[in-house]
Amino acid sequence: MIYADTDFFIALVKDDDWLGDRAAAIAKEHAGEIYTSRATLLELLLISDRFEFDRLEALSYILEIASVREDETVVFQAAEYMDRHGLTTFDAYHLACADGDPIVSSDTAFDEVTDDRIAIEDHEGRS
Repeated sequence: MIYADTDFFIALVKDDDWLGDRAAAIAKEHAGEIYTSRATLLELLLISDRFEFDRLEALSYILEIASVREDETVVFQAAEYMDRHGLTTFDAYHLACADGDPIVSSDTAFDEVTDDRIAIEDHEGRS
């Protein structure tokens, strides 16, 4: 299983995103293995006007390729990531939701905490 953060889904739903092809390849390669959180869905709603993509279409697409799992303890883990590693609220929450699984993202902030980021921007496919 791999956890996908907001960057991954932006690359998939935003027209002409420079990471779109790589994100699509990762989605295909890991079909049935991708999950995310409610925070990702909320973050996408927050940024949908700025990135100009159809919210309903994006949410429908995301839920076709990713499942959503939630556990109440992730907020405590997120708080620890914020305190110990200086991650932003959403980044800390995403990493806590990943619960030790690889995380697919273009956000290099995760590299300070985990060696298990699948970089969307890395065309050689680091994992």
